[in-house]
Amino acid sequence: MKDMNLRERPWSRYAMVALLAFLAFSTISDIVSDPSAWNWSKLVVLAVATLFIWYGEGRTRTSPERIGPEAVPAEDVEAVVAESGRTVYAIKALREMHPGLGLRDAKNLVQPDL
Repeated sequence: MKDMNLRERPWSRYAMVALLAFLAFSTISDIVSDPSAWNWSKLVVLAVATLFIWYGEGRTRTSPERIGPEAVPAEDVEAVVAESGRTVYAIKALREMHPGLGLRDAKNLVQPDL
């Protein structure tokens, strides 16, 4: 059976929205009747949780396909090494040119003797 995420199961999003709406209504009514620090802290926790859930829904979790160091042309390596004054910047530039390149592979391409 295929593992489905929240985007493929809209009923779970509706259930989460209904739960958050119920908790928000309940917490706000508690604050109106008793404006204690405890009730305000519940509202803050609810707001932070809502932001995390909302942010997690909107993010895409795709990463570029991994490539090996043999897929990077030598000209690209020479260009970033010549252009960058420091090793860190050369590694960063090389990984920006080739998004699937790992950190260790980029380092070994920029500094092959180490």
